[in-house]
Formats: sequence, C-alpha cells, structure tokens
Amino acid sequence: MDRQTLDMEGARHGEISSASLQMGDDTIAIRRIATMSIESMEFAPWDMPRNRKSQSLHATLCVANLFCGLVALAWWMLTPGQQSGLVALFVGGVLVLLGLFLGTRAAMIAAKIKRREPYHRLTIGTSDGRQIPIVDDNRDVLVRIRNVVRHKMDTGDTETVGEFDLNLDIVDLKLPKPARAASPPPRHDDIATTHGEPELLFDADEEDAEAERLKTAS
Repeated sequence: MDRQTLDMEGARHGEISSASLQMGDDTIAIRRIATMSIESMEFAPWDMPRNRKSQSLHATLCVANLFCGLVALAWWMLTPGQQSGLVALFVGGVLVLLGLFLGTRAAMIAAKIKRREPYHRLTIGTSDGRQIPIVDDNRDVLVRIRNVVRHKMDTGDTETVGEFDLNLDIVDLKLPKPARAASPPPRHDDIATTHGEPELLFDADEEDAEAERLKTAS
C-alpha cells in the first residue's frame, strides 16, 4: 500500500539567514512576516487514490467469489452423489474461502484508509498574502523555530542564523543568551564596613593612656 508522508502537508526543512527564511523554493524576508500560528492537525496517511482503488477491487472480487462459490455449493446439494456435484463442492469451497480472504483484505485496507494520525503545523503568513506551513509530529520543535523567528522580528537581530531538517531530526537553531545585568557599584557604607561591623579608625584605650601620661607629667 502507498502511504503519504508529512512532506505532502508542508515544508520539513529550511534555513534561517540574517534577514530571511528559506524553505525549498520559497524565500521569506523576516520583516515581511505578518503572522505565525501553531495548529494541531490530523491527516490520513493511507487515504490515497491507489489504495481506494485496491480496496474497491478486493471488495468486488470478494462478492463475486462468494456468489460463485454459493452457486457451486447449491449445485452440489442438488446433485448429491454425482461426480459433477463433488467437483462443484470442491470449486465452491475454494471460491468461498477465497472470497472470505478477499473480504478480510478489503476490510483491512478500509480500516487503514480511515486511520488518522496527529501532527502539528506552524503556519507563517506574510504581508503579501502567502501562507507557508512547516509541519512535524513534535510541537516543541515548531515552537523553537517560531521563537527564533519571533526573536529576529522583535529585535532586528541579524547574527542569529541556523537551519533545520525535520526529516533527519536536525534543528540547529539557538537563541542568544541574555546579557547579565551589571552589578551596582558598592555604596559608601559598604566601604567602611567589614563583615557588618564598622571599621575602627583608632584605639580608644591608647588615647586614654596617652592622656593619663600627660596629666602625670604636668
């Protein structure tokens, strides 16, 4: 059976340069991006024309074989003990079994056609009306791509560049680390304080002893 892939739902690889976003043949200027949204979607990977045709063929052959098999079994019941009846019994049994097999196969194909698989789509809308989707089954990856593009839109940053290939699970995109705030200069009170206690500029005991000596000398 043929199977669709996420590549049919949208872009899977691209490159972010200093001022543009390249995805396949589409080049989008960062300053021309108007909207970005992430949606949760579903798609039917097996719902393809070739598979629907195969399911219809299996169902038709199932009905035809069951009909012919039942006719052969009815002939065997109408001609018991005859050689033609035994042949009809054998042919009818084979046709009924084949019809059951084809019917089971048709039911399996129909169940696969109806199966839905979830995925996420980052839709980038531009000011000229275009909408370019990026798809993946991992929402966090699309959030990283959106955050990088939004950072470039908000700040005008031309240094942040990178690329992504979701088919190979490669996402080489990094936001710059925010600069740390400079620490404030020390206050005057902190300069004159050591371990929370005021620094002593002179010794009071030495001053009292000097005054006593002067008194005695006089």
